[in-house]
Amino acid sequence: MNTTIYYVRHAGFENPARIVPGRIPGYHLNTEGKKKAEKVGEYFKKRPVKQIYTSPLERAYETANIIAKSLPDAKISHVYELTEVDSIHWQAYKLEELFTNNYYEAFLNDLQTNEVPENLNQLAARLEKFTRNLCQKYPGEEIVCVSHLYPILALQLSLEGKPLTMLKSYDLGAGSLIAFEFSPDCRLISAKPVNI
Repeated sequence: MNTTIYYVRHAGFENPARIVPGRIPGYHLNTEGKKKAEKVGEYFKKRPVKQIYTSPLERAYETANIIAKSLPDAKISHVYELTEVDSIHWQAYKLEELFTNNYYEAFLNDLQTNEVPENLNQLAARLEKFTRNLCQKYPGEEIVCVSHLYPILALQLSLEGKPLTMLKSYDLGAGSLIAFEFSPDCRLISAKPVNI
């Protein structure tokens, strides 16, 4: 049987200053984000999910907790592997100032840059290793992972064998999800967005 691992981008959060939160703590879901997470939970209510993994950042685990209300038998685990990219050099920048940051530009355009703590190659490797381990640990099951935009997109591009520099032309809305389906030997069969 195939294994399906759903990657959910955390839902919308309070950010009146419009800054890049990165790994800064204290960013909680807003009202719209909570409603979106509830809709995602409704979708999973019909799925045989027993495990939910989440980034330890508030906006992610709050999304996971709301999804879990629809899956009373599912266990939630907070794992570092799903956390946001290490963006210490550009977190707290205003969104409109982001492209003036040389470190951010290096992150997006140079897969092997040493100017940032975690480059795109390292980010993709972190997510791919974690995902393949899940596939081996839960053969034939359906798993939910709640993470962040860049980790999810880097994983998708890596699994599909596409250049990681394409990340800047991809998007995944808050509270959106992608279903990654794997064969019994954990080869990617498909990566499809799920409409909710």
